[in-house]
Amino acid sequence: MTALDARFVGVLGGGRLSAVDRVGSVRPDRANWDLLWWIGADDRWHFPDREAAVRQTLLDGMPVVVTAMRVPGGDAIHRVYGASPDATVVEVENDSPAPFVVALVVRGAGQLELDGSTVVADRRVALLAARPPARWAVSVDGSTQATVESGGARDDAFVPRVDRAARLDAAFLFPLAHRARAQFFLPVGKEEPPAMVPDAEHVARGWRAQLERGMRVELPDPALQGAVETARAAVLLVGEAWITRPEVVVALEDWGFDDEAHAAWKRLGLFARRKAARRPATRATWEEVHARSRARDDAAFLAALRSALVVDREHGVELLADWPDEWRGQPLDVRDAPTRAGAVSYSLRWHGDRVALLWEALPGTTLRIPAFDPGWSSTTPRGEALLG
Repeated sequence: MTALDARFVGVLGGGRLSAVDRVGSVRPDRANWDLLWWIGADDRWHFPDREAAVRQTLLDGMPVVVTAMRVPGGDAIHRVYGASPDATVVEVENDSPAPFVVALVVRGAGQLELDGSTVVADRRVALLAARPPARWAVSVDGSTQATVESGGARDDAFVPRVDRAARLDAAFLFPLAHRARAQFFLPVGKEEPPAMVPDAEHVARGWRAQLERGMRVELPDPALQGAVETARAAVLLVGEAWITRPEVVVALEDWGFDDEAHAAWKRLGLFARRKAARRPATRATWEEVHARSRARDDAAFLAALRSALVVDREHGVELLADWPDEWRGQPLDVRDAPTRAGAVSYSLRWHGDRVALLWEALPGTTLRIPAFDPGWSSTTPRGEALLG
């Protein structure tokens, strides 16, 4: 999976991320293998990469990846999120009226062992379960799925396997009662996973709390607003990676996450730093902003939106240069936008066909808003103006 195809999970301050693809397969940090999931229901085995009824969302728009797959009478729900700096949680919920079997599949390892409820891949702990798997199947020729599907999984002792070409494909089967949940841990750090971990809902709330800092916006478009919050959390997270992109560092800085931007900058190479330092003061159109919001490049989306809302100019700070017709009469709020002149906040409120601008900036900052009044400017630190 590529960086832009995947979603990432982890915790701030952890530095170790796991990537999740569009059907819920997980690639832990520093691993050369993937963890897939299959469901054995009453009717047949269900494989996310083959099923049409697979939906993926982020819980409350935060870095908790939820993949749901239809099974008879309900869904198999697969959640992935960061639980601590050292562990990624994979949680599977049986939201159906009948029990089913969860198969967690390690694919692409060169060495595999099973010690009770612990799977070791390539000499590192890959998977921790609450209990040993009920059955297992392994191959080097890609036949594991067919073995499981035909009922040929074994329940005897697992014999360690080695394949120098890293083609091992091992499924570990766990029964799951109806309306029940099971948690599995993927260690990504050096420490043991904590004995108690927060649930997915608690993790999502924690991420929301992190977004109460930096530059905040309230847009007239609910879908665009949701994309902003998702993107802000995503760049905070990918900025933690050992190797990150210069665009991510720029987004962190432009949206007021200074500590994270500083830490990520130190991990950039020379050429990446040069790229991050070259930032022309260009404007994105609102059409470009909406197009970026539908892509998975969160840093590019935030850069486009920031440029539509506020731009540093030689003469000061330029606010909106354009305003969509469909947003006429709708309010806008921008809080603590970092600029070369200091933090700038402003709001739009409508009085009939005219718009009132309310602003707050440091003394001496020149503000302009050509979208509504090209001739207006102000150096007053705080004020309100009814624009032409």
